[in-house]
This record gives sequence, C-alpha cells and structure tokens, in this order.
Amino acid sequence: MRLRDVCFVAFPMGAIFVSVGLTVPTAGCGSDDESGSSPACVGDCECQGDVCTCKAGGTCTFGGTATASAGDSGLIDGGVAPPDNATFKCDSKNTCDSTCGTGCTTSCSGQSECNGSCQSNCTSTCTGISKCTLETGANSNVTCSGGATCTISIGSGSKLDCQGNTTCTVKCPEGGCTLLCAGSATCSVECGAGSACTVDCGGGKSETCAAGTTCESACRGGKGG
Repeated sequence: MRLRDVCFVAFPMGAIFVSVGLTVPTAGCGSDDESGSSPACVGDCECQGDVCTCKAGGTCTFGGTATASAGDSGLIDGGVAPPDNATFKCDSKNTCDSTCGTGCTTSCSGQSECNGSCQSNCTSTCTGISKCTLETGANSNVTCSGGATCTISIGSGSKLDCQGNTTCTVKCPEGGCTLLCAGSATCSVECGAGSACTVDCGGGKSETCAAGTTCESACRGGKGG
C-alpha cells in the first residue's frame, strides 16, 4: 500500500519522531511519486505537490533521507532516495539542507544559509545576503547575486552566474565549466584536469582558466549583468 502526504517536525534531542495516523511513511511532505522518491521535508516545512517551502525563520531538511541510520523512529530503514524534479524554497532567514536527484530547483534568499546537493540538470539561486554551499552535478545552472557568499562545486557542462556585490568560490572537479563573473563580483575558480574552464567577464571580455589550475579573483571589476 502506498503511503503519502505525511509531514515530519524536528523535535529536540531525545524526542520521538511520530507520523500523523501512519507509522511507516514512504516520504514526507509533497509525496506524489509511486516509487517513493518524492520530496520529503523534516522541520519547519510546508509542501504542495513537489514544491516545499521552509517557513520564515525555520530550519528545514529537504529531500531523501539516505543518511538516516536504520531504526531511526519515523524514518525508513535504509533511507529514502532523493527526489527528482522537486522545488525547495528557503527565502526568509532559514537554515536549510537539501538533497535532490535530477531536474530540481532550489532557492536561497532573505539572509538564509543553505547547503545542498543535486545529481544533475538542476537550477539554483542564492541571493539576498545569503550563504550557500552547493554541489550541483553536471549540466546545472547556478545564479549568485545580491551580496550572497557562494561556495559551489559544479559538474561538467554547468554554468554559474556570479553578479553584483557577491563572492563566488567555485570548484569544477571535471573541468569544462563556465563562470560569468560580472560587475563588482569577486570570483575564483578551481578547474579540474579534464578540460579548461571559461570565465566570462561580461562586456565582451573572457578568460580561460586552464585545466588543472586555479584562477583567483578572475575578472574583478569586469563589466556585465
């Protein structure tokens, strides 16, 4: 029997996690996937379908519970696989952790602190004086702006747009990534040995960061969006 649409709330240490009316849920809020790889939320979360939002000032954990130890009350033994095509929002002084599969969308703004990972083809934004530590996988797009501080690891074929008064520290372990460093942004990229990375400074100026090298503060003062 499929079980769905169950929310969990994070309690202090020593408390017991319980579900409302069900004892063995397959996922948390937003469960709509027969496979069990549905969006899950633990903490101050609200979900509608595949869109989960952390309440203002709240602390939330989104996605699969693959790191949960067997026997944790209220969690599936062995964990739940991270969801695909989910949207996670942390936009108002939140503390968030997220784990996603493919095709996911995450936002972090309003002075939030966000940590997350996705496997591939994801879209992430970090803005509003927020702090983001993300691992995006291949063919993903990340935008950092509005005074954010971003520490990002991106896969091959991925693009990162760092603009405004923003600091971006980028790792591209496999090489082949593209970084837009525009306006007053401060950027550095550690390019893996696979292939060179491209740093677009805007205004028609670009730089090549050779494979296996680190380009510090590339394009500082460059023009662009």
